[in-house]
Amino acid sequence: MAGCAAAERYPLSPEMALLEKDAASPEYAQSLRPLIPNDLSYEWQRVDVPDGAGPFFERHGGEPAIRADAELRAAWERRKKIEANFLETIRAEYRRRNLEAPFDRGAQPDRFAPEAPPVESAAPPAVAVALVPPCEDAEKNWPRWRGPSGQGTSAARGLPAVFGGGAVKDGKPRGLIWKTPLPGSGNSSPIIWDERIYLTAAFEAGRRRSLICLEREEGKILWVKDAPAAPPEPQVRDKNGYASATPATDGERVIAFFGSAGLVAFHPGGGVLWHRPIDPFGGLHGTAASPVLYRDLVILFQDQNIRKSVSVALDKRTGAERWRVEREPILGWCTPVVLRAGGRDELIHGSNRRLTAYDPATGKELWRCGGPTDEVIPTMVCGGGLIFATSGRNGPTLAVRPGGAGDVTATHLLWSVSRGGPHVPSPVLVNGNLTLINDFGFATCLDAQTGSTRWQKRLGGRFSASPLAADGKIYFTSEDGAVTVMKDDGSGEILAVNELGEPVLASPGVLEGRLYFRTATHLLAFGKEP
Repeated sequence: MAGCAAAERYPLSPEMALLEKDAASPEYAQSLRPLIPNDLSYEWQRVDVPDGAGPFFERHGGEPAIRADAELRAAWERRKKIEANFLETIRAEYRRRNLEAPFDRGAQPDRFAPEAPPVESAAPPAVAVALVPPCEDAEKNWPRWRGPSGQGTSAARGLPAVFGGGAVKDGKPRGLIWKTPLPGSGNSSPIIWDERIYLTAAFEAGRRRSLICLEREEGKILWVKDAPAAPPEPQVRDKNGYASATPATDGERVIAFFGSAGLVAFHPGGGVLWHRPIDPFGGLHGTAASPVLYRDLVILFQDQNIRKSVSVALDKRTGAERWRVEREPILGWCTPVVLRAGGRDELIHGSNRRLTAYDPATGKELWRCGGPTDEVIPTMVCGGGLIFATSGRNGPTLAVRPGGAGDVTATHLLWSVSRGGPHVPSPVLVNGNLTLINDFGFATCLDAQTGSTRWQKRLGGRFSASPLAADGKIYFTSEDGAVTVMKDDGSGEILAVNELGEPVLASPGVLEGRLYFRTATHLLAFGKEP
């Protein structure tokens, strides 16, 4: 009876509850087999959570209190058992590989993020925060990476919850409006302006790269136009490829980044308006950061670990360079965002174990905050007066107040969660909840103002695409093409799981009641049936 009472008095946190479930799951043990060594190493570190046996022991008075209270002792022993069972599951995978588990050699979990400072001690005054639109009429379209706000959210209504191959109707996937085969290969996300859709593709192992234009109503390809030829980047990872950066448009031009082929501005009719070569890429895996439009500028951040990283701003009408900043060599693929904090605009970028704000008009650094890892991929999201940044395999998530000058880590970092963050997918912020999906299918919902965990669950599969929030729903798309649809109210309630039937790495787009998914070979449009 002590165990039941302990469970009621000392319920498991969402993180511990998921550890308990995974430790007893043969499916979870099977999912460890394809993990590369780095990912497996970060996986066992999930055992380090605030509700773990050690923190629980200290938080509740240590040995005297544990000895004196049978229910407290049962709750503590339950947590110890969960940790032991979970580590044994990980240990079995290391044994299968004829390796010794790092924790059996005394390895300790990495600590990514600093502890959040006491809010009451030196908290700066709150300032209003709003995303700066990339151009006029952006909110009526889907003009860039993660949509008009760059946040993966949309005001679209009438979107389906049930669609695809798991819901066949009249002999075809339910809700399917059209399905168009795409030439070449690529992982860039579709962007939409009025009745046209644009995305990039690569051919001949990157020796040829192109912008594809489709009409939105029936999915017909209108044209495919090539960028000027350039030698492909070396050491490009298959999962990344040569067409991963998502283009951006203001309706008058479509600007695409093609790695070593540089930045190219296309007319909506397909002609090349200008071409700007970029310094030769000096890094691993290839390029992926997307260009950002701000007023009359197009801004690109290219992190690389062999040559100096570079940030450039070009005149979007002519391609002429307006400013340029060189930074230390570092790997990263983060696409920045521009927000208005109080009375100034700030260009926010994650890289090299810090979050940095720049003046988007000049490239001058405004402030920096420590906490991210040294390989930052997810784009930041903003709301409620805060910037939210996440990075690393099972890495940290930070909430930072904008504004300030210099190093603001001690004053502007509101809270930090050291584990559970994604390496590739960006988060989504809706209804005061920050929702994350990491690369291994762990979905986590955090209270945006406090960082406390509302829930955590495993969706299954691997994830590279970022979630999309629209019409009261959040869409999570796995690499094997399963789209989990969840309510966006913070409950974690799953409405449906839909099958696209093809691998997916690109993030979806949405406009006027339609969802657009780029798979390995097709672009699919789904809508809600009458």
